[in-house]
Amino acid sequence: MEDTLRESWKNPEIKKKILFSFLIISILCLLTIIPIPGLSHAAATAKIDDWGSIGTVIDILSCGALTNGSIISLGIFPFLVASIIMQIVTLAVPKLRDLAQAGDAGTKLIQKYTRIASLIGSAVFAALYCLGMKDTVFPNFNFWVAIVICGVTVAVGSAFCGWCVELLNTKGLGNGLTLIILTGIVHNIPHDLLMPYFNAIDMGIVWALVYMIMGILLAIGMLILALLINMGEKKLRIIFSKRTVGMKQYGMQNQVIPLKVAQAGITPVIYSMTVCLFVPTILTMIAPGSDNVWFSGARNFPTSIMFIPFFVIFLVFFAYVFALMQFNPYDISNQIKQNGGYIQGIKPGKPTSMYMMSVYSNLNSAGCAYLILVCIIPLILSFIPGLSSIAFCGIGLVLVAGGAIEIKTLLDNALKLEEDKLKQAGKDKKRSKNYNKK
Repeated sequence: MEDTLRESWKNPEIKKKILFSFLIISILCLLTIIPIPGLSHAAATAKIDDWGSIGTVIDILSCGALTNGSIISLGIFPFLVASIIMQIVTLAVPKLRDLAQAGDAGTKLIQKYTRIASLIGSAVFAALYCLGMKDTVFPNFNFWVAIVICGVTVAVGSAFCGWCVELLNTKGLGNGLTLIILTGIVHNIPHDLLMPYFNAIDMGIVWALVYMIMGILLAIGMLILALLINMGEKKLRIIFSKRTVGMKQYGMQNQVIPLKVAQAGITPVIYSMTVCLFVPTILTMIAPGSDNVWFSGARNFPTSIMFIPFFVIFLVFFAYVFALMQFNPYDISNQIKQNGGYIQGIKPGKPTSMYMMSVYSNLNSAGCAYLILVCIIPLILSFIPGLSSIAFCGIGLVLVAGGAIEIKTLLDNALKLEEDKLKQAGKDKKRSKNYNKK
């Protein structure tokens, strides 16, 4: 990772992307301290305390803006919801599915639809936010004027966060969702590391320090485990037949296909959390702090026993779907056969497809087991008195480890692209010299 960062910083083009990404993240962090006009800041931040564990999750997605009563309080949550809905609709509607496979023009059109859906989602969630915050309007302000200003501000702030994701995707390092979520998690790390100390302070300073040190060591160990699994891969060696015509050999060079254990990356975790919290978030925003059993259950749903089965089901589903999108065994085996290749010891055609499907299933099962164990164990342990603060630590560690690996992959790909450009420029220059000589 260190070598990748060093080489990336030396490259002028990649350095620009790194600095641009840092600028966008810095702007978002600055916006988290700008309060919403029309609302009493003290009353609004106190109201967020009634959001329960839902507020904790949304606060991460907004880089800490929610608990600050900031203009970007909703963060990227509406954009995430819009992206998931658009992906489901694209898979379900044949015309959109064909459009998504129609090259760059189709992809840009799908992105345009996602952007429109994000704007609609921002407006809807901003209205729900205002509904829950109606009691925090300044007494001296006209109620309707203050609510309209609040709604417009929060909607624009959320839309701006979605726009920042697109900017990071197009002009920054890429994968803007991962970068922003990673920023939100890193923002909360000092607080999370100190929570075991404050939870055990009643037992004495010595025990509180022991608890905190044990928590830090456990977090480091789980982070190392997550990094190792994310970097783990199985390499398939593809051998291509060559034929000799005269003094020349024709055929592709032998290749190695790396298959990662965590093929889907951290996307299944992000999408599972978003889908599971969609309805509870709406109920929490409508009536924060309500004593009604449905509303109180909704705001604490992420730390309830009912959350675990839903999260596991969606996690496995999205892990298999996104892994299949990254690596389709049947398509790869057909390409290998068409180019005269084979896996050593495996016949081309159907046996290769079955073998690759078996390898894909085994690796994906291992990846799902890793995600479930690391994410769920802290959730289960959080039911022990005094350990409630560790509920989302496993999910956070998975996102940090996976996000770090994805950033490294983005930098490696950018370095390779720049290297290919230099090689192509050298070839063009040499070809131009030869042409001028003639």
